[in-house]
Amino acid sequence: MKNKTSQKGFTLAETLIVIAIIGIIASIVTPMLFGTTSDAELKAAWKKQYSDLSQATQLIVVDNGGTLAGAFSGDVAGTEDFKNAYASKLNIIKDCSGTSTYGGTGTGASEEGCWHEGANCWYYLNGTGINDAIAPGLILNNGSLMYFYIVKSDCSAPKGDYTRCGYVHIDVNGFKKPNTFGKDIFGGSITSNAFIPWGARGAYDPSTTCVDGSTASDNYGHGCSAKYLYE
Repeated sequence: MKNKTSQKGFTLAETLIVIAIIGIIASIVTPMLFGTTSDAELKAAWKKQYSDLSQATQLIVVDNGGTLAGAFSGDVAGTEDFKNAYASKLNIIKDCSGTSTYGGTGTGASEEGCWHEGANCWYYLNGTGINDAIAPGLILNNGSLMYFYIVKSDCSAPKGDYTRCGYVHIDVNGFKKPNTFGKDIFGGSITSNAFIPWGARGAYDPSTTCVDGSTASDNYGHGCSAKYLYE
């Protein structure tokens, strides 16, 4: 008598079902994992950029006798000199001049390749699109984009519980998407002696301007700049 060995295994149909289930699970889990990692990386990049900008600001303050009030004359027209001061303190790979309105001789950060270009090329957190930037900008050696603007050269423009000279926008991952405030674009005000992230000291309440998924008109994403620094 020959012994017959019973062989057990998956049928083709069962194998296909298992593969299909694994594929469905992977399609759900993978974007979640990569999204979480991406968010963490962008927040970490912003924290590093904030530190670098704060240090650069302090160096510029020292260069100007302890205050930036009056350091960049002409209000809006002082923006080019304002940008140049930061260019001298940061590691940059590209310098883009603003239009004559901003004291420059160029065509602006967007057209010269230092910021997003076109209609609705960058966004508020609520999904509203923003257009070209014609003020000056920089590209840092880490790929970050910067865009500058002077409001009042005497640093008297009110914002929150302080007054400011101007402000800076930073896209921490360059031209890569999502190009959105509160995601990869952050910013803050330059006062006479400091760099203050938006969302701090009464300017852009994070509870209303950093609400992911909200289309509220005031949900710009600005408040995320301070919120993510302290998480």
